[in-house]
Amino acid sequence: MKKIVVLLVLLPLILSAQSKETSQLSLDRAIILALEKNADLKVAELEVNKSNEKVREARSGLFPKIDVSGQYQRYLDKPVIFLPPGSPFGTTLKIGSDNSFSASASFSIPLFSYTLFEAIALSSDYLALTEQSYLAAKNKVVGDVKKAFLAALLTSETRDVMRSSLVNAEENFENVKRLNSAGTLSDYDLLRAEVQVENLRPLILQMDNNHKLALEALKVAIGLDAGMDISVTGNLEDGFSSVTPKEEDVIDEFLKNNPQLAILDYQVRLNDRNITIETSSYFPTLAGFGSYQYQSQANDFKFSDYNWVKTSIIGLQLSVPIFNGFKTAAKINQAEIGLKQSQEQKRNLTEALKTQTLSILYRLQQAAIRIKGQDKTVLQAQEGFNIAKTRLENSLATQLEVNDAELALRQAKLNRLQAIYDYKIAEAELETILGRIK
Repeated sequence: MKKIVVLLVLLPLILSAQSKETSQLSLDRAIILALEKNADLKVAELEVNKSNEKVREARSGLFPKIDVSGQYQRYLDKPVIFLPPGSPFGTTLKIGSDNSFSASASFSIPLFSYTLFEAIALSSDYLALTEQSYLAAKNKVVGDVKKAFLAALLTSETRDVMRSSLVNAEENFENVKRLNSAGTLSDYDLLRAEVQVENLRPLILQMDNNHKLALEALKVAIGLDAGMDISVTGNLEDGFSSVTPKEEDVIDEFLKNNPQLAILDYQVRLNDRNITIETSSYFPTLAGFGSYQYQSQANDFKFSDYNWVKTSIIGLQLSVPIFNGFKTAAKINQAEIGLKQSQEQKRNLTEALKTQTLSILYRLQQAAIRIKGQDKTVLQAQEGFNIAKTRLENSLATQLEVNDAELALRQAKLNRLQAIYDYKIAEAELETILGRIK
């Protein structure tokens, strides 16, 4: 009976553990998920939708405005007209009836309004700005995911190097035990071999934790649920090429495609449009209008006996601004200052980003040189480790020499991984600043 109870308690946990599968992510899959789930990107997309509605709102000014209204009035005291002295009707005469009913319809339509047309153009420019902001956000998200993914790969491959070192140390420990039993190696060598094994175990645990933290950071960059288990596929050398672009080509591409510069281009255009809009306040406006009214008055509520009167009118309204206390001139000056500010911001940002682009390019070139050097270093360190093991087996070396050789091999592999990682990170940052959205 107790076994059945325990089984019933543990069954949901067992089923839950089986249903919770680890999702394997390639770089391309991680980017696709980020474009679907990243919160910042969703906000930027909603801003584009809002801008579309603002364009519709601005264009609505071109359509007629039609209003319909109805009104009922009950006169508690009827209106009067004043009569001249000596009138047979007295000094005042009440007019109207107790009840007043009216229904009316009116319309107006702009025939000429330069400000309206410029406002529509301004809303279209703002839509283009938000679309560019969305592309910039998308470009940043892709870059952030790439860097988070590379960090996860680095911690994974670093852990593999440490595990390989542990395997070497364990194999060496078994070999030293054999040689110690045969009397060809001292107890001190055996102790050093054992210490080497035990020193590596906490380092591997630390690498495991680093990899878990990198995966958590990747989930945040993508926008995945924190409780989701993921793993990364591939390695740092996927798609690796040591060919670096030319400086002049990078600068040309940067000036053409950098998302932040493109946003400032649209900002300059908006501020220039603001000057035109404020200037348009000097221009006259012309509108057409019309109204239709249906009304009646009576002292009772016998609607069938009411005498309904129709009134209709159409006309034109011309408005010519003459003087508003220099308000328009002040607004034009403000718009011109805003334009100069955005132009200055663009100039400053261009120089700052140009310097940043060159810095990334130089890091890319330096990492490429480091990788070539580390390739040779790893081969030499591997050969040195093999020689040290052979010398130890032939009683020509001590365990300390083997430890040093293994440490040199491990460090050479880690340095090579770090160089490749630095190259790929610089490459991802360069693609981001050049607006290479993939």
